[in-house]
Amino acid sequence: MIPAKPEAPRPFERALGPATRALAADGELQVVFGPAGPRLEGDKMLLPPTPAELSPLALALSRGQADRLALRRAFHDAAVHAAQRPTGPRARALFDALEDIRCQSMGARDLMGVAANVDAALRDDLQRSGVLRGPADGSAAMTQALVLLVRERLSGTAVPEEARALVDRWRGFLDQRLAKTLPTLLDAVDDQPAFAAAQHGVLRALGLGHELPPPSETRDAKGPATADQAARTPPPTPKPTDAPAPEVQEAREITEDEEPDIAPKDPAAEPASPRADGDGEQQQSPEGQRLSRVGADESGRPDRNYRIFTTRHDETLDAGELCDAATLDGLRAALDEQSRQLPGIVARLARRLERFLLAQQRRSWQFDVDEGTLDPARLSRVLTDPIAPLAFRQEREIEFRDTVVTLLLDNSGSMRGRPILLTALCADLLARTLERCGVRTEILGFTTREWDGGQARRDWIAAGAPRNPGRLTDVRYIIYKTADTAWRRARRNLGLLLRDDIMKDNIDGEALWWAHQRLAARREQRRILMVISDGVPLDQATLSANPGGYLDQHLREVIRWIERRSEVELVAIGIGHEVGDYYQRAVAIGSTDDLGPAMIDQLAQLFAPTGTDRR
Repeated sequence: MIPAKPEAPRPFERALGPATRALAADGELQVVFGPAGPRLEGDKMLLPPTPAELSPLALALSRGQADRLALRRAFHDAAVHAAQRPTGPRARALFDALEDIRCQSMGARDLMGVAANVDAALRDDLQRSGVLRGPADGSAAMTQALVLLVRERLSGTAVPEEARALVDRWRGFLDQRLAKTLPTLLDAVDDQPAFAAAQHGVLRALGLGHELPPPSETRDAKGPATADQAARTPPPTPKPTDAPAPEVQEAREITEDEEPDIAPKDPAAEPASPRADGDGEQQQSPEGQRLSRVGADESGRPDRNYRIFTTRHDETLDAGELCDAATLDGLRAALDEQSRQLPGIVARLARRLERFLLAQQRRSWQFDVDEGTLDPARLSRVLTDPIAPLAFRQEREIEFRDTVVTLLLDNSGSMRGRPILLTALCADLLARTLERCGVRTEILGFTTREWDGGQARRDWIAAGAPRNPGRLTDVRYIIYKTADTAWRRARRNLGLLLRDDIMKDNIDGEALWWAHQRLAARREQRRILMVISDGVPLDQATLSANPGGYLDQHLREVIRWIERRSEVELVAIGIGHEVGDYYQRAVAIGSTDDLGPAMIDQLAQLFAPTGTDRR
């Protein structure tokens, strides 16, 4: 059979190749049309085939895809980019996107036709990515908003109409948070190493500094790391507000040698548990504001420099208090319906975990003892050596330590949809499995009562908005199942996880300490705390009014204290987020479909004989 001849390039494709090589300033560049494009692969540029009949929109899109790759070929140094590229997924996505927009802006600011072509390709990407249809407060939304803002200021190209609402939602926050770092980024557009170093400042200001490589590993193509790359890690990625409040003061950086405005409380002070009816411990700062402190020194609590403006509006509630019985029954029915579609591997792993745990509780035989039951396996010795002593065996119980497991679930807004659905299904399955094995299980959740502060922030504004107020949001802790409650009595409560309206911001450090204190008060010999989250602490009201890294640093201190000083065994699972930078024992999963196997695998490792020595 004679192979078919390849289709001859269309006139437009023949003309596009030389134009693309000219824009890329690379006469050796091969421009190939095929289904694998658009992308660069060595000295070859792969572009999608053009349609037989080119409409004006298709023409602009094809030219835009080619122009974007040509500009990247002309202005991008892969070695510099790889040396400066962050290690974390969110920081890496933003770093790559800003470098792309830098290259595009350098061509678009001088060539109007290229600017129009690149704009057509950008609009197509926006529609295909789904970022405009997804949640406006997620990491992907913030990345896209920042990229469009940078593009607007570098090339003077207006934000596409379909993305204007998204950009306006983030514009105020980004202008405030990046007031010092964004001008440096814009000034460095013609120098890729300087632009990459300026990006690190942007990432730190947005709370992604923990995803940057260590300063010793950050090198450009010509020399050592810059001083800016060695800066300290700042706060977590914040969420936007519809209209940023003018009263929020710019965050002020505090150096290691600078004393906080409020002196730490006495080390012997008792910790205050956030309750719906509690005011918290109040004290006066030198500036006269009322502050709530929950700290002590390293011998008592890990948060000696952490402050709370007020705990008056905090809540600790049973799941049934947030929803009427009829609605809760409906939500549970929906969860049961979804559980039938749970991936089979999760159920199989749960059964394997159950068999493993039950096996540790069965009886075993102790051989070569002086009394007990005659060992039939050693009767042959009686015949071969009549004077040898008889061999006996005794049945004994295998010691299985009394254990309790707490599942602490992130109930923040970014968990909405499939992440929280699979979290609820897996928590439900684990609770049933562990209960059958005699392991008590507690299921807790944490979120806030309102977005971006709440009544605590309003109280702070009414008090004159004093500096460095500490946490400025009303936290909400939800008890889905206590350790002493049977699963069949609490199963209905897990349906509440399907309610999107309860999921708002997250203060991870306080929630972790709250769950730890509940677990530490238990009488079981072994206590395990498993945290399931998809991000770092996030509350714009607190982040905007306190020094950089405030919530992030508190979370790190709490984790460090538990891992080093507590008998509670701590393990974390990050959903689409690398948590190994925070926790010693952690696993990150890229897809929510991997959550069930990851939970069961981590518990199996903890219950394994070698898992008792976790350090």
